[in-house]
Amino acid sequence: MLVKVNNVYKVEKKVNVTLLDIDDFGSLVPIKDLDLRIAPDDNSITEILANSPYAAIFTEGSDESNSMIILANGITMDEINSEKRKTIEKAESRI
Repeated sequence: MLVKVNNVYKVEKKVNVTLLDIDDFGSLVPIKDLDLRIAPDDNSITEILANSPYAAIFTEGSDESNSMIILANGITMDEINSEKRKTIEKAESRI
């Protein structure tokens, strides 16, 4: 999932994020807000999310809300812009 990190609650080991999508015009589209859990013994995910405004995350559990994050990778604005360009090019190739 591509997300915008809104709040990281280090003591509670939770994070509030906004699930994002990139439309065919390269715009970031907010889908919904999610409250996700972080494993109590995993400080690396907490630090990644606390230091990154955007991230790619993977969760376990079928329910998106309140799922546990099992992997997180911070994403820079340059990386997001690169993904936007790829999305635009892919959409244009379908025309």
